[in-house]
Amino acid sequence: MKKVLIISYYWPPSGGAGVQRWLKLSKYLALQGIEVHILTVDEKVASYMQLDESLKHDIHPSIQIHKTTSFEPINYYSQLVGKKNVPTAGFSNVNNESKVQQLVNAIRSNFFIPDPRVGWKKYAVRKGKEIIQQYGIQTVITTSPPHSTQLIGRDLKKAIPKLKWIVDFRDPWTDIYYYSLLGHTQWSKRIDLKLEKEVIEQSDQIITVSQGFKDLFLPKSTKVNGDKFCIIPNGFDPEDLVPRQEQPNETFTICYTGTMSDQYEPESFLEGLRKVIDQNPNQPIQLQIVGSMSANIEQYIKKLQLPLAYIPSVPHSEIVHYQKNADLLLLLIPNINKGDGIVPGKLFEYLASQNPIAALASLSGDVAKTIANCQAGKTFDRSSSSEIATFIEEQLTHFKNGTQTPTHPEKIKQYSRAHQAAQVAALIQ
Repeated sequence: MKKVLIISYYWPPSGGAGVQRWLKLSKYLALQGIEVHILTVDEKVASYMQLDESLKHDIHPSIQIHKTTSFEPINYYSQLVGKKNVPTAGFSNVNNESKVQQLVNAIRSNFFIPDPRVGWKKYAVRKGKEIIQQYGIQTVITTSPPHSTQLIGRDLKKAIPKLKWIVDFRDPWTDIYYYSLLGHTQWSKRIDLKLEKEVIEQSDQIITVSQGFKDLFLPKSTKVNGDKFCIIPNGFDPEDLVPRQEQPNETFTICYTGTMSDQYEPESFLEGLRKVIDQNPNQPIQLQIVGSMSANIEQYIKKLQLPLAYIPSVPHSEIVHYQKNADLLLLLIPNINKGDGIVPGKLFEYLASQNPIAALASLSGDVAKTIANCQAGKTFDRSSSSEIATFIEEQLTHFKNGTQTPTHPEKIKQYSRAHQAAQVAALIQ
C-alpha cells in the first residue's frame, strides 16, 4: 500500500476555503487505497480565521491524523485588539488606511516571514520526522497558504533526501493579490522571494490550481521547467451535491458566497443590477451575500439601495444549499495585475449546482475559459455595467419563464474531487 503524509495547517474544525482542497482529496485518496496521514496543528492553539465543525464528518475514517502544538502570535494579537480586528481571508475586514493597521501589517510581514504561522514549523518538522520513520512514508505533500508550511517540507527534504516532496500551491506566494497591503520592507520581501525560490527548486514536484498560477511560479527560477508542474484545479465533491428546493423562488435571487474584499470591485455588477431592478419594478429581486464583505462594499450596496440579504459565514454544508437554490450566481475575481490564474474553489461548486454564473474577471483568464468551456454563464470585464444588466435581464426572463440555459454536465465531471484524487495518486505512485 502506498503511503503519503499530507501537511496542512488548515484542517477541521478549521472552516473556510483553505481546508476544502485536501480534506476532500485525502478522502478520495483513502478510497483509492492509499494510506493517508495528516499532519496539522492542534486546534486548541491554532489561529483559524473561522470554524466549521461540520467538516469533521468529511474525514475518512482510515485517515490517521497527527497534531502538534505551535507558537501563534496572532492569538496574542487577537487578545489585545479583539478577534474581529484580526485580518480574515483576503484582508476583507481590514481598514488599510488605518495607521494602526498599517503598523500591524508591517510587524506581521517583517518579524514573521513568510507569515505569522511560521511558529508551527519547528514542531511540525520534529513530528514529521517521527511519522515518516514510524510508518515508512516515502511521499510528503505540503499545501499552502500559509506558505510557511512549505518550509516544513523543505526541512524534511533536507533531513531525508530520499523523501519525495510534492508542493501544492493553492494560491500565489509573493504575487498574491493582497501582497501589497502587507507592508513588507525591501529586506523582508527579498527574504520572502528567496524562500519561495528555494521551495520551487528543492521540491520534487509542484502542483498548482491553474495555468495562470503556473505562469507566475515558473519564472521564479531558471533551474526548473514546466515539466515539474502539474495543474490540478480545485473542484467539487459529488457527495456535497444537494437537490434544489421543491418550491421555486418567488424572488429572483442572485447569490454570492465567500469573501468580498475591496480588491474584488463589484461596483459595475451592482450598478447593472440597479438598472435591472429599476426596469422591473414589480419583480422581487434580491442580492444574497453569504460570507464576509468589506465595509466599503457594504456601504456601496446601501448607497444603491439594493435589496440585500447578508448572511454571515455559515457551515460549508449550508453554503451548497444557498448555491443550489440561487437563480444566478455571482463570481468575483480580484481586479489586480497577474490575476488571470485566480480560480476560486467556489467556481467548481457553482458549476456543480448547474445554475448560471455571472463572473467579473479577466476575459483571457482561467475563470473565463472554464465558464465558457462548460457553457455555464458569462464573464465580464468591469468596463460596462450595461452588458452586465443585459445578462441579468436575460436570466430574469429565464426565471419568469421557468427555463434555464443548459450547462455541460460531462465537462463539469472533470472537476470532481474523485477525478482529481486519481491525478494525485498517480503522482504519489
